[in-house]
Amino acid sequence: MKLNLVLIDNRLVIDMNVNDVIGFKADGYTGLPERFDLDVMGEADVIGTVELSEEQVTKIKAEYKSGGKCDWCGEVVAELSHPHFNDFAIGKKMCRTCWDHDRDVYKGSCGDDIGDFKPVGRKNSHEY
Repeated sequence: MKLNLVLIDNRLVIDMNVNDVIGFKADGYTGLPERFDLDVMGEADVIGTVELSEEQVTKIKAEYKSGGKCDWCGEVVAELSHPHFNDFAIGKKMCRTCWDHDRDVYKGSCGDDIGDFKPVGRKNSHEY
């Protein structure tokens, strides 16, 4: 599958050709799953194309389900988890770094162990 390689904010982005017209967002892959404003993606300079196998595209699309932007620190990462029981927020997702930080804090302050990080979309992950 041939996809456009564009330049956005001096970063190379693969335009995944997945657009959410209602949310005005477009999927772009920079090595991590990211969403760009639809107009930014549409106006970006195309600097080439990349050819990805169907398997590669499938793996990248899976990252959009289990990865994205952490609602705590704002970093874009490949794996996110639903928040733990001590910091529960419906519809929010947390990265491994924030999870591990909270785990240390809760263990140290009140003795609670929130357990291991469980990425969304992985076997044994907890879904709310």
